[in-house]
Amino acid sequence: MSQLCQLVYASRARLDSNGARGVVSPEVARILTQSRRNNKPLQVGGVLCFGDDCFFQCLEGERDVVERLYERIEKDPRHRDVMLLRKETVHHRQYRLWAMKYFSVEKSIRAFLDAKGLDGFDPFELDDRGIDGLLEILREEMETRINQPAGNRPQELQGMGAAGGVSPAMLGVGALAAAVAVVAMIVLVIL
Repeated sequence: MSQLCQLVYASRARLDSNGARGVVSPEVARILTQSRRNNKPLQVGGVLCFGDDCFFQCLEGERDVVERLYERIEKDPRHRDVMLLRKETVHHRQYRLWAMKYFSVEKSIRAFLDAKGLDGFDPFELDDRGIDGLLEILREEMETRINQPAGNRPQELQGMGAAGGVSPAMLGVGALAAAVAVVAMIVLVIL
């Protein structure tokens, strides 16, 4: 059996992100949907952060599987300047609940970048302590969203247990955007 591995990389986007903060472009939404669909059966988890046309991603899973995924990312035409920031053996997963959790570069991440003296989101500029800091922020953001008391959760998270269904918040912004795009295409075909 292969060892558990955590791999962190950065890349620049070769896609039209429209430069809008807080808005998931359709191309990023497609990447997220594809990652979630492909990663779950491979038992790969992680987190993806995108902003200022840069990706920062942490992948976790069996070493050989994660290394093959990274090789595919290096060849993916949607990425350029792919750079391995870290690859190490780990004893447990930090992002085990997510096939691929997504965060845009907003609020706490912008404050972190400001404290580091960085004008924008450029993960290529992060040293080891910066990488650790960003991973910690992403982990804390994820845990905060999961552990909010029911009364303080966003409206779409309330009543999830009673409904027994999947809410837009559970799908994530990227998957929701992809679902909207699919519905729009179906409507166009019908008309």
